Amino acid sequence: MPDDYAYINTRVRVMRTKLLDGRALDSALASGSYQEFLRVLTETELAPQLRETTSEGAGLPELDRALSQNLFATTRKVLGFADGQARREIEVLLMRWDLVNLKTVARGIVSGRGADAILESLIPGGTIKPAALQTAAQSTDLASAATAIAVSGHPLARAMRDGAAAYGASNRLLDLEVALDQGYYRHALAVARNTSLRRYLGREIDVRNALIARSTRGQALDPNLFVPGGHLDAGGYSRLAGGDASGISDAAAILEAPTLEDAEVAARTALDTAARNTSMSDPEGVGVILDFLRRKEIEIAKLRLIGRGKFYNLATDQIRREVQA
Repeated sequence: MPDDYAYINTRVRVMRTKLLDGRALDSALASGSYQEFLRVLTETELAPQLRETTSEGAGLPELDRALSQNLFATTRKVLGFADGQARREIEVLLMRWDLVNLKTVARGIVSGRGADAILESLIPGGTIKPAALQTAAQSTDLASAATAIAVSGHPLARAMRDGAAAYGASNRLLDLEVALDQGYYRHALAVARNTSLRRYLGREIDVRNALIARSTRGQALDPNLFVPGGHLDAGGYSRLAGGDASGISDAAAILEAPTLEDAEVAARTALDTAARNTSMSDPEGVGVILDFLRRKEIEIAKLRLIGRGKFYNLATDQIRREVQA
């Protein structure tokens, strides 16, 4: 197994050619019914996972399960190409979904959503063992969820404990989520040796700090909400929280967005661009994999939206607007 990116990227480039292009997504959007939408997908690389969706009485849960299985199979395949340092760095990329999943578990526990609803919302592409995530989702409090992750030995276990403690002290979800961010990026930067990966992680951190600054606008500065590791130091974050976006690309678009949803769209756009640029500037590094994984995640998200729109007979133009948001 290789521990460099030349071989890995060759294989991933082949996988990238099998992602659904604009024409395939347009065909899915143009389908006249949910069943026709499923038929379109059976003519793509997702066919092996779609068998359950065509069984009698099948609906959105079967589609979600098929899309989740496809994403999981894709990430395992990419990870299987690598060994050594390259594998550790790819795991860091996959661990971004662990970060999202731990936030989902925490929000679900705090809001009392219930284990089934939490589990349905999880992204299957991360590195936390499914049994550990299930135990965490079934927990009645954050401390028990953190223990479930700690027992699994996962690198983000400490961050989950810190997040639970932060929430216990403030009763504010943002403190929990930032503690998780801080733990993830601390670990990711400690693992990363590839220069392009470190540069991209710094970009992610800048974007995350801009989102935090926007969400706390008008409040007293809280230095504990700063995520270190990007281009900003604590003083720079203070200026950002005060509305000064100078020196941080795309921060102004995030800070000035009229709604939180618009700010998150601006953040995703900035990171999609950063991933593409990383892929082009370092074709023999981790950027090719980073860009592919983001594209795959977008593909799955768009198919979920289209599937729901077709299932509920929404107008094609309405579905298209949601997909393009």
